[in-house]
Amino acid sequence: MIMKKKIILVLLTGLLGLNSFGQVEDIVSKKDWKVKAALSFAPGLLTEKTKTIQLQGTFGFVKDKIELRGDAFYFLNSFGDRPRFSMNHQLYAGVFYKFLSDNKFQTYVGFQPGIAMSQSSEYGALDFETQELEYQITYNPVGSIAGGFEFFGEKWFYLFTEARYVFGKHKSNTYPIFLDEFRLSFGLGFVL
Repeated sequence: MIMKKKIILVLLTGLLGLNSFGQVEDIVSKKDWKVKAALSFAPGLLTEKTKTIQLQGTFGFVKDKIELRGDAFYFLNSFGDRPRFSMNHQLYAGVFYKFLSDNKFQTYVGFQPGIAMSQSSEYGALDFETQELEYQITYNPVGSIAGGFEFFGEKWFYLFTEARYVFGKHKSNTYPIFLDEFRLSFGLGFVL
């Protein structure tokens, strides 16, 4: 009797498994995810009249009103009254929600956690062996809230403008420094 139950259980599990493979094929054949990529310049504003300029690259997948997207920011320069960083590269991955997904003009909002590779240019620690100031490169968690709009002109191209608030702290062997920044991005993207 126990052996019969085991055989029936194995057969039912096999049949359910075959059924689930059939459903996966249906889902895969109906998929309509689109691939998006873009490149832009992203000027930023820090406190105390300090500005930054970064190169931004994005790569994502879009379906209906949801976009799964990764962003990379390459720090080019900072200038103003108090340029705090000599390096501030950042990587993000997150989710965006599109409000008008069927129009040529689309607005969106999203959240992206990420990581920053930063180096302070104003606070260093004394290296006791060389008696020189050392500016440590560290990896720190950051977060970002972003929103913007996209205008799809042709089948494969779109223009976009985005506003983003970045928050986090640069923590090293000296004082912590806020990575908080307001950024604007504008550029051209491609959809496949």
